[in-house]
Amino acid sequence: MATTVFEWVISQLNCAVESEGLPDVINMIHWRYNATQVDGDKTYFADTYGASGVEQPNPQNFIPYADVTEAEVIGWLEAILPVDTMQLSLENNIALQINPVEVTLPLPWLPEPTPPNL
Repeated sequence: MATTVFEWVISQLNCAVESEGLPDVINMIHWRYNATQVDGDKTYFADTYGASGVEQPNPQNFIPYADVTEAEVIGWLEAILPVDTMQLSLENNIALQINPVEVTLPLPWLPEPTPPNL
């Protein structure tokens, strides 16, 4: 069976200009969680996205905005989101791409489109 590879993509961080005396406090993370599976010569892809709020940081271990790493932000997301459930949902999406259980067919009363002349 093919292996599914998961990847976080952080697209934006919203910040409070100042919060409880701390500058540039991250309060919202905009993210995408991708799943890719290669099976022979075919690649399947599914993703989910969202924006998640984060709590006010503890002043004793506050990380200045310029020093925040992608790995830290991903760690915050993994602490607040149901990652196992997200992975299962993405894997199910890919399974349905590989073995669909429904299709969208053209309306039977419309004529079939004719290909353009090349």
